[in-house]
Amino acid sequence: MKIAVLGSGGIGGYYGAQLLRGGHDVVFIARGSHLEAMRRTGLTIRTAGGESAVPVSAIADPRDAGPVDLVLFCVKAYDTGEAADALPPLLGPDTSVLTLQNGVDSAALVSPVAGAGRVLAGAVYVALQIAAPGVVRHTGGDGRIVFGVPGGASTAQAERVAEAFQRAGVPHALSPDIDEVLWEKFLFITGVGAVTAMARSGIGPLMKSAEGYALVTASCGEVAAVGRREGHLRRPDAVEAVVAQAGALPAEWRSSMARDLADGRRLEVEALSGAVVRRGRAHGVPTPVHQAIAACLSLHQPPLSAPVPAAVP
Repeated sequence: MKIAVLGSGGIGGYYGAQLLRGGHDVVFIARGSHLEAMRRTGLTIRTAGGESAVPVSAIADPRDAGPVDLVLFCVKAYDTGEAADALPPLLGPDTSVLTLQNGVDSAALVSPVAGAGRVLAGAVYVALQIAAPGVVRHTGGDGRIVFGVPGGASTAQAERVAEAFQRAGVPHALSPDIDEVLWEKFLFITGVGAVTAMARSGIGPLMKSAEGYALVTASCGEVAAVGRREGHLRRPDAVEAVVAQAGALPAEWRSSMARDLADGRRLEVEALSGAVVRRGRAHGVPTPVHQAIAACLSLHQPPLSAPVPAAVP
């Protein structure tokens, strides 16, 4: 299968490398020092078991790739619109686009450009980050991808993507209800993760404090209330299960958004707490915790000195 990775950072780099090793023809679309490092020395994947480097084809302009069979759409949520506009040169008659992003809006945002019938949505269960230009570090999780067709059952295109993952040894599952899967992950990364960012704290101190525990619980409750109004998060004990999951994490755990905040990088706050607030207003559901999170974290967005290219690692 010919595959383009649009956004070759932690997620795109990690899965693109696995697919390349599995015998697929993979091109990585990236920019800046990460692109230059991949061109010079390949892409290095660093795990607890060691590291390995693979030679890769890395480009800046999607037009240099031409039509492909599959696009792994892995840009940060705030660059979804610009990256979607870069998709047309990659699209052939049977191209699938698999979004692997935080939030619950990606497929809907990409579909007007790619075509709804092409778009698959996925959730990844792995902790990854760029350790240095050309180096992706895996710090946790089994690397499983759960994906499917938004709003419906499986398709021949989805089955072909599953076969590609199977060939490359990528842990995966094809879900008949990917929307529910995305909301379950959204409940955790937004309900729990956004609080660690606003508090600038690992999860341990939050869960040991009565006030912190109440804040995490209230945050998750708002996400669940909005999700249920939209027909998701049907499990009655969804909030309790996520809060219990948070309590079992290592004390130092914090979300990727909290790490981005600490490192001065742009935040996905509009796709997470911002989405809760927008949906809450549309449904008449109060979301005071996420209003506070969105307001506070938005103050820490670094200024953009120039337009952001579509293919953001």
